Amino acid sequence: MFYLIGVDGKEYGPFTPEQMRQWILDGRANSYSRVRREGETTWQALSELPEFADATRPGPPETGTTPPPAPTPEAIAAGYLQQPRQVDIEGAIRRGWALVRDHPSALIGGSILVWLLSFGVALVPAIGWLAGLFLTGALHGGLYLLFIRRIRGEQVGAGDVFGGFGPGYVQLLLTSIVSALLIVCGLILCLVPGVYLLVGYIFALPLVIDKHMEFWTAMEVSRRVVHEHWWQLLLFGLVSCLMIIVGVLACGVGVLVAAPVVTASMMYLYEDLFGKV
Repeated sequence: MFYLIGVDGKEYGPFTPEQMRQWILDGRANSYSRVRREGETTWQALSELPEFADATRPGPPETGTTPPPAPTPEAIAAGYLQQPRQVDIEGAIRRGWALVRDHPSALIGGSILVWLLSFGVALVPAIGWLAGLFLTGALHGGLYLLFIRRIRGEQVGAGDVFGGFGPGYVQLLLTSIVSALLIVCGLILCLVPGVYLLVGYIFALPLVIDKHMEFWTAMEVSRRVVHEHWWQLLLFGLVSCLMIIVGVLACGVGVLVAAPVVTASMMYLYEDLFGKV
């Protein structure tokens, strides 16, 4: 069985080899389409799979064709917004708590691992801030992927938080840096734009690590989809902050559960907005 990233940036499947061939014949997939086998996490060009060597060509020089233009962020976001999706904050938190309660070792353990690495690097004299700059996007992207995979029923371990240090590392790095710069600029120039972007970019890293989008595409798709649910997601952010504060006040230990529950809830909202209907 195979999964495929369509021209709209969304994941489709699972498909049998026969269904994949039909997609090729229908023009909905070509040698440049990104695919992965069921049970694997690595995406590759369709032309690289030997099963479809006779149905695809290795590249433009032999076929006389060029890759189809990449879909714009506007088009990708419109595809998600056309589908019936809603933001259920209470439901997301309830599901997030159940997920962390049932899988504490992987989810709490992975969260603690990311915190220890982030704070540990920040304490390094002189270069701590620079090292943190290069680690933040990958670590948080890997943490989000850990929760997403668990939500989808996949087996995960705390060590899977390092999944961000793969082929998508540069895009995660750019997403982290560029979004932070734009948010800070917005906060400095006029508070409202900064808050708007802070909420708008909430799903940018998950889109990079999960949907394999480039950094600007992920940022814009997140912003455009979140724009339609902005006030609800702002409320979610405020509720999340309150949960963290309560966790800190509970002798500091409560945050070890509260923070992973917030992350799990956020990823459930991500699935509600960007997952398969």
